[in-house]
Amino acid sequence: MARIFILLTVIACSASTAIAETPFQAAQKYIESDQITEARRALASELRLRPDNLEARYNLAILLEQINHSSEAQTLYETNISTGRHLPSMINLAALLQDKGQLNEAVRLLESATEQFKHEATPWYLLARLAEKRGNNIEAIQLLQNALKADPLNGFAYLHYADYQSRHHMKGFGLKYGDRASRLLSTCAPCWRTYGDILHRAKKDDDALVAYQRSLAIDPDDKTRQQLVITLRALGQNERANLIQRGLDAHIKHQTDK
Repeated sequence: MARIFILLTVIACSASTAIAETPFQAAQKYIESDQITEARRALASELRLRPDNLEARYNLAILLEQINHSSEAQTLYETNISTGRHLPSMINLAALLQDKGQLNEAVRLLESATEQFKHEATPWYLLARLAEKRGNNIEAIQLLQNALKADPLNGFAYLHYADYQSRHHMKGFGLKYGDRASRLLSTCAPCWRTYGDILHRAKKDDDALVAYQRSLAIDPDDKTRQQLVITLRALGQNERANLIQRGLDAHIKHQTDK
């Protein structure tokens, strides 16, 4: 289950610059400059001053997860959930529980999230992913449909349903929902790559090529480049595919040699 690794930030105060910077604001600056240890210290200081700051606790939990302090992160997520309604903490805690093999607990937490956040699609499509892993495809489809009903403008809900339909060779191959997702998530590089995969499976390689190129234009990524090579070969553009493959191999070798 994918975690929500989005650091929640504060809006900069436009008032007098004489106002003292809070530890939370300082933490954001540390994160932006990749000073993660200092960011953790600032967030811990913020929580000592303002223990009701759910966003600070959530950000600190994410940073702790990144250094494999999952037990401490879990405690912070649990505190957030017990203190107030905080969907990102519920989602990340469900992912932690799944990593630990506690699938039933993860399901119960996500089901609770669907009740507390009735207009949010995320808990529904994450439940669908768990149902699919258990082999319960009928339940997975219903949960994906529930995600769309909860939030008809959630592009990720469309993308998850499209990808499911594509991988399971369902009628339409996910093309309709994939197109809708690409319109709602036009600046999301991984989303364009997933849409490219959906198009490639449907033998629409000309369109898949465009999707992969859109993804790479937003965020160059080796996995997407490899998919681009595969698609070019499917289209018979072997010379171009070989050129990109050589560049990709050289880049990967350079990264390995570092």
